[in-house]
Amino acid sequence: MLNKLQLIFIGLLLSFTVQAADINQGLLTVEIEGVSLSTPIDAIPGILESHGYNQVSSTTYTRRSPADGQRMSIHRIEITDTTDLRQISYIREKSGGRIKSPPKIEEPILDSELGTAQTIYRIVCDEVSVQDQDERLCQPATASNIIFNQGNVLKISSSLEASLNASAASTIIRLKYSEK
Repeated sequence: MLNKLQLIFIGLLLSFTVQAADINQGLLTVEIEGVSLSTPIDAIPGILESHGYNQVSSTTYTRRSPADGQRMSIHRIEITDTTDLRQISYIREKSGGRIKSPPKIEEPILDSELGTAQTIYRIVCDEVSVQDQDERLCQPATASNIIFNQGNVLKISSSLEASLNASAASTIIRLKYSEK
């Protein structure tokens, strides 16, 4: 029969395994402009086209939208799909016009990005232990700034990586799944 210490250890191990599986499943289904890591590759062009994107190469899609001060926001999605790697990168930055001053800190994240950024942040930072939050450098999320790991790539599990840095000025979201 198992003693109490062995049962506690097994319980902790199972809870960690369940938590890792939940994080993996959550990140695999997060949609960035309608596309997730689990979206079939042949469906991606049609989905992105319906969101106003143009395919500029076999792996890159772009969309332009008006921004403040005669500037444009350029939204770029890059998809990598190989037999052992799947990655979605979303980058929004401003171009054109003359930059006279930095964006106001209080400016909110674009509505089209806010839900995705909040979902990824919730999975990576809110639904984990305080120790994991500290290790992942989870900064408090606000309506104008959502970031973890200082915007750098964060290894979530042996097969998943993520990066998130969302603000009014620019946004970078990356989700990467690799089978090893």
